[in-house]
Amino acid sequence: MSGDGVLTELKAYAKGTKAFFVDDAEAWVQATQTSKTVDAEARTVQMTFERDGHAETEYKFEATFDELNAKTKVLPPLCNPPQLEGIDDLTSLSYLNEPAVLHNLQARYAMHNIYTYSGIVLVALNPFARVPLYSQDTLEAYAGRMRGELEPHLFAISEDAFQGMVRDRRNQTIIVSGESGAGKTMSAKYIMRYFASAHDDTKAQDAAPDAISRVEEQILATNPVLESFGNAKTTRNDNSSRFGKFLEIRFNERHAIEAAYIRTYLLERSRLVYQPASERNYHVFYQLLAGADKDMRTRLGLPADAATAWDSFNYTRQGGSGQIANVDDAKEFEHTSNALGVIGVTTEQQGHIHALLAALLHIGNIDITGASERVGAAIATDDTACARAVELLQIDSTLFCKWLTKRQIVTRSEKIVSNMTRAQALVVRDSVAKFLYAHLFDWIVRAINQALTCGDSSAPTASFIGVLDIYGFEHFEHNSFE
Repeated sequence: MSGDGVLTELKAYAKGTKAFFVDDAEAWVQATQTSKTVDAEARTVQMTFERDGHAETEYKFEATFDELNAKTKVLPPLCNPPQLEGIDDLTSLSYLNEPAVLHNLQARYAMHNIYTYSGIVLVALNPFARVPLYSQDTLEAYAGRMRGELEPHLFAISEDAFQGMVRDRRNQTIIVSGESGAGKTMSAKYIMRYFASAHDDTKAQDAAPDAISRVEEQILATNPVLESFGNAKTTRNDNSSRFGKFLEIRFNERHAIEAAYIRTYLLERSRLVYQPASERNYHVFYQLLAGADKDMRTRLGLPADAATAWDSFNYTRQGGSGQIANVDDAKEFEHTSNALGVIGVTTEQQGHIHALLAALLHIGNIDITGASERVGAAIATDDTACARAVELLQIDSTLFCKWLTKRQIVTRSEKIVSNMTRAQALVVRDSVAKFLYAHLFDWIVRAINQALTCGDSSAPTASFIGVLDIYGFEHFEHNSFE
């Protein structure tokens, strides 16, 4: 940018112009320009601004044309005119810079508008409270309406995808992304609900309305199941998805839901064996410990006191957090069981799931001793946790204990069995647990898909709309690459 270019850009700055400045407490604050001095010969510019509402706070901006050309200094970001305050589409802003975007979102949030468009993207701010935005009346109001006719909303994006599929005869996908705790999982749930409920008129035309309503019921039932087995409490979010999910909602020629298919990605296996402070393992373990009846507790070897049972197992007590405020794990256990029934998991199969979950808890309590590789890791023959685990898994106790503490190297001529240290054996123990849980999770996803596709996942479909609920980004004190 030449000197003339700098002068042209500086024309936007005059007395009374509002601009943003960095603030330690509020990130960005607005200030009004009070003076400007441009020396074309010396190629310098000086400007002063007074913070709005705080006349005693003054901001000074000084730079040379060379610094502005080299971008080592940047002119203060300009504020938008008052008539654009709280506009519902960020692309309509006169000045599209970081503080202007954040200020507009803040203004809309203050007006209880948590949704804002940015072109084809919907920006959502998590209110961290229940809001009356998702009633059946609201859902029906957006059905059949063009995007932009009503306030920005998840349902408007969903309807836009549906109309694109119908009008353009092209498959659609909605990507739900954001940082951990931003509300991705809840957003994906409401999108799924919209597709399952919005266009009831298509059901009346379909030859098998009962079958379709059953599929829709099963689609909605996948939420509590996958949340139970794949979500956990973190420091940022009480119901954080610890896996990625792509739901393919399949429609027939009449644009009615006929099937669905789920693909999952990147389950956080390490959470099973390690939880940071104030976090929890997957919800299902706490639900089982709180909701199991007396007979089930006896059969699975679970503590009688439901309130403190989580503190009895290494895999559920590491975070030091066993409960979630305003969440009843016993009731959630009942909801999960009912949802499993809806997707076709029998009572007998649920019993096997409970046994496997309890076995994993007992595996985490297996006490492995041994100070060195020479001495070797060992498990006491009377270890009750090990006895419970092998009983529930229905496997050979001797072999299980042997290969938790020893390793085998196979050469061309012989097999060499050597001892492991205690640290190595603990890694093996936890790896076995992670392996088993990952396979259980995959089995549940297969059972869901079996129900949602009526047993034929490869059957051709007229069209589909995908909903991708992908991992949130966050910072970990301890992380591992799996």
